[in-house]
Amino acid sequence: MSLFDKNNRCFLNICLTLVAGSFFAGCLDIPETVSDSHKIVKIDVLVKQFGETSPEPLKLNSSEKAELIAEVIPSNEEDEVKYYWYSEEELLDSGKIYAVSTNFMASSFISKKFIPDKLVIEDREGSTLEKEFTVIVNTPPRLSKTTIPADGDTLFGNSQTPFTFSWLSIDNDEDEQLQNVLEIDGTRYQVGELNQVLQSGFSEGAHSFRILVEDSLGDKDSLPVREFFVIDTLEGK
Repeated sequence: MSLFDKNNRCFLNICLTLVAGSFFAGCLDIPETVSDSHKIVKIDVLVKQFGETSPEPLKLNSSEKAELIAEVIPSNEEDEVKYYWYSEEELLDSGKIYAVSTNFMASSFISKKFIPDKLVIEDREGSTLEKEFTVIVNTPPRLSKTTIPADGDTLFGNSQTPFTFSWLSIDNDEDEQLQNVLEIDGTRYQVGELNQVLQSGFSEGAHSFRILVEDSLGDKDSLPVREFFVIDTLEGK
């Protein structure tokens, strides 16, 4: 082998070494892929009322104050963003929680003005993410305190006598179909929309009853247990 060939081979080895070294050095300089775990992928709105928190559908019972709560996914970013609550593009308030008083639920007009329908969040870089939602305000059903029989009434008859149970259930929401329950001596009878029932089969002595009502959105009302007494008019005959 000539000196020229040796020099060429030596030069080639040096070049390959330099190229390989540059390649690995370049690899070391490339940063690792940045994790997207810090990026917000979703926002939700929850409603809290009567001590319970629930997701959509967002329903409010108009008789009790409530909170709308912004939920950020992943949750470790919830303190790194700003929250803005809007109703029909009008800014109502900022913050992770929006308080809803019973005054906001007094009428559909007031609800539309003061209960938000959109949440916008903004991160430190000024990027925004928004969510539109609908809040349903429901007026719960009500039961009149007047019933037949009244608490403590005495009824005269026997096990064959049909006694009248009557009450009044009311709901201010239009076209609401209420489901009534008549509970007699601990046994519940689903009576639908009826407000009056005839029932027989009572032995002589003390008995109890109460009324419960529920609307289509799950809001309820009930009366406390009432007691009545049956005297058998045919006893001893």
